[in-house]
Amino acid sequence: MGTPGRVWWGSGGLLRRKVAPQAGWMVIAIVVGFAVVWPILQLQWRAFADGGAAFGRMAELRRIGDTVRTTVILALLSSVMAVVLGTLLAWCASLLPARVRGIGELAPLLPLIVPAVAAVTGWIFLLSPKVGYLNIALRALPFLSGLEEGPFDIYTVKWIVLITGLLLSSFVYVFVFTGLKNMGQELESAAAACGASPVRRLFTITLPLLRPSIISAAGMVFLLGMGQFTAPLLLGRSTGIDVLTTEMFHLTLKYPIDFGLGAALGFPILVAGLVVVLLQKLALGEQRRFVVVSARAQYDMRETRWWAAVVIGLYLLITTILPLLALIYVSLSPFWSGSMVMRELTLRHWKSVLGNQELVNAVWTSVKVSVMAIAVLIPLGFGMAFALLQSTRILRPIRIAIDFLATLPMAVPASLMGFGLLFAYSQPPIQIYGTTTVLVVTYITLMVGHSTRLQFTTLVATGQEFLEASRACGAGPLRSLLQVLLPMCRKGIAATAALTFVLLFHEFSASLMVRSARTQVIGSVMYDVWAGGVYAEVAVLALIMVVMTVVGVLVAVWVGGSDSLKKI
Repeated sequence: MGTPGRVWWGSGGLLRRKVAPQAGWMVIAIVVGFAVVWPILQLQWRAFADGGAAFGRMAELRRIGDTVRTTVILALLSSVMAVVLGTLLAWCASLLPARVRGIGELAPLLPLIVPAVAAVTGWIFLLSPKVGYLNIALRALPFLSGLEEGPFDIYTVKWIVLITGLLLSSFVYVFVFTGLKNMGQELESAAAACGASPVRRLFTITLPLLRPSIISAAGMVFLLGMGQFTAPLLLGRSTGIDVLTTEMFHLTLKYPIDFGLGAALGFPILVAGLVVVLLQKLALGEQRRFVVVSARAQYDMRETRWWAAVVIGLYLLITTILPLLALIYVSLSPFWSGSMVMRELTLRHWKSVLGNQELVNAVWTSVKVSVMAIAVLIPLGFGMAFALLQSTRILRPIRIAIDFLATLPMAVPASLMGFGLLFAYSQPPIQIYGTTTVLVVTYITLMVGHSTRLQFTTLVATGQEFLEASRACGAGPLRSLLQVLLPMCRKGIAATAALTFVLLFHEFSASLMVRSARTQVIGSVMYDVWAGGVYAEVAVLALIMVVMTVVGVLVAVWVGGSDSLKKI
């Protein structure tokens, strides 16, 4: 009869082979769960404390009805606009002639490279009622010469919706165009042979087959619209237009911060997220109904149209080229006055920004905390992605928990997550507010889902055959991982690192929530300069963000190929 010790340690080391790996996955789930779930749970607990007193204070806020209504209007209308425009762009990309197809398919993705704060700032320089360059040019027309300002006023709900919809349409394009490329064309060809016009084929065949992609994209952009922060903050500040996220931000400017009220303001966004996820599942049902199984056709059966290139070109001009040109001109102007005198252009503001140690420190802080966060996100995301593979020996409850934790940060708006992190880390037992560490922790929390999903795609594309062959030849799990799987995934991992850097350098809302006087990043210091009215320096900082983003994208494309841009 064996002793208990032999039963526990015998048979090849039961503890080492069975229990220890499960304990390791459980530790990952607990650590990530604490980082992601704990701040939100703590925050919402404050909302319902004292019999829900925070909701009573919320109801007493001045113009709270207008704030909620504006939030819902912004989310609904901008998401509808984004879905329609993004789907149109994807359809146009599928109709592009061969000679412009490569650049035409990438063009709708270029707005993703320009940070939202830079794009919105560029549009302010174009459409400010009195000194916006585009408004001044329009007032020079004979039938508008009598106007003293306008004809467009960007500081309105209508323009906040329009700009948000334009920015979100690129996300929809990624979903729908990917669905179009993966969809067989035999049904469309059969309908064309029966005399159906391109428009009829679009509405009776193509769009129904794209239903999963469109519904997924619609849910995502609706949640992004509910949590929209940049456009309402920059465009609504001067006219008193607020949404729930900007109301939360205003609370951080007062001391002491009313975290319970902030939690109450964020609660409708959380509820909206849960409802959207449920509705998506109900709407999609069994997704295999929408799959067209066919061999890859040797030729593209869709007719090509040059007008499709014109549509994509106009979109690129409006969303990217015009705002960037406005930023460049303002950064070189003595001051933003609306006049355009080329001989007065100067590099004074560039020298002022690059010579201002506080601003330079903010830029380097952005780089430093992004790199530090990536150093944690890459191995952590790889481990979580590996756990999600069906071939990984992991208990089902742990796998489900890791899958949930990889999804939650992408479903919660960054501004709400930032407010929760501010609450969690500005008090004991983990009081790190005012340090660089809080920025690193914030970035890790926000991006752990993106890091996991990007690397999961890499692992699925790599396959598990070589890893299984290595184990069959007697190599242990660790040796197989280090000598087989990681070398095969290195390009995907490097591309994930570069793309994560781009996303972190874009980050604005959560950074603004958790920043302090001693911990500023480029986005938060840019807002302070904007609030101070030094608009030329704002343009310089916005262009620095664009340049750093382009560098990150180029690195991603270099190491991961042209498809890396589509993963943003």
